[in-house]
Amino acid sequence: MESKTFAIYSDESGVFEHRFQTIALISSQQIVLSELRSKLKGFLDKHEIDEIKFSEIRTHRPKLDAARDFIRHSVKEFASQLKIRIDVLIWDTQDSRHTIRGRDDIANLEFMYYKVLTHAVRQWNQIEWDFYPDKNSQVHWNEIADYLNRTRLVRYQSNLLSLLENEYEIQPLRFKIIDPLDSLYEPLIQLADLFAGMARFVKEEGKQCIQWLDYCRNKNQLSLPSFINREDTIDETIITKQNRFQLIGEFNNLCKHYRMGVSLRQKRCLWTPDPTKPINFWNYEPQHEYDKAPKRKANKNEL
Repeated sequence: MESKTFAIYSDESGVFEHRFQTIALISSQQIVLSELRSKLKGFLDKHEIDEIKFSEIRTHRPKLDAARDFIRHSVKEFASQLKIRIDVLIWDTQDSRHTIRGRDDIANLEFMYYKVLTHAVRQWNQIEWDFYPDKNSQVHWNEIADYLNRTRLVRYQSNLLSLLENEYEIQPLRFKIIDPLDSLYEPLIQLADLFAGMARFVKEEGKQCIQWLDYCRNKNQLSLPSFINREDTIDETIITKQNRFQLIGEFNNLCKHYRMGVSLRQKRCLWTPDPTKPINFWNYEPQHEYDKAPKRKANKNEL
């Protein structure tokens, strides 16, 4: 039955073109995700747009308003009530793990998918899943499925017949369906895109973001942020940044109000110290000196 089926929807940002790259997952029971999808579709209809992407949040007011509705509703009505998880994995291609010769970016992306997917499913304590990523022809989804289905989950169960608090069993994960979808027709992938894009953008622009939010809060006490020149006409690039900073600020306020445990100021990026929280921003750091990104098979030019 649909009510017992769990699913994950995902999208990426910055792959393979930017220093910081992200994957965002939206996960829950399908019956809950169907409810959320319906709400998101209603926002698209309300603002008379077909699709919302973080990269399109610029100066067009309907897209900014739709993004605000997407984020506000997913946090207030779903994440804060533990109905869904939002997991975002962020990595830096210039850290010690990634600055290696001959890095295989596709294999590394698949590794990052494996890491964030296994984290999400463990938080739900569920072994059977459907997975719907955004279409990406460069990712070998079948290989990811093989890795996932060879992974064993320590699954805890309530023990009502004894004095023990719980029992556990070890079972292999089962990803029954992996079906890449076109984000144009799937609002849940659009929601993942917003979170992936927001996490990457603030990772790149965290200092300016905090400057702008502080200025908006204390306009009488603070001077204009340094990235805005009073003598220049404010162009579309500056307005785009301001609109994105505003969206991030509203999201941060929602997280504080509903005690989501998300931090913005401490590291000048979105970060969740407790990864079990329903909104989890995971800034990946190399685990040890041998934690290196996979390499491509050497060719003559690399020998």
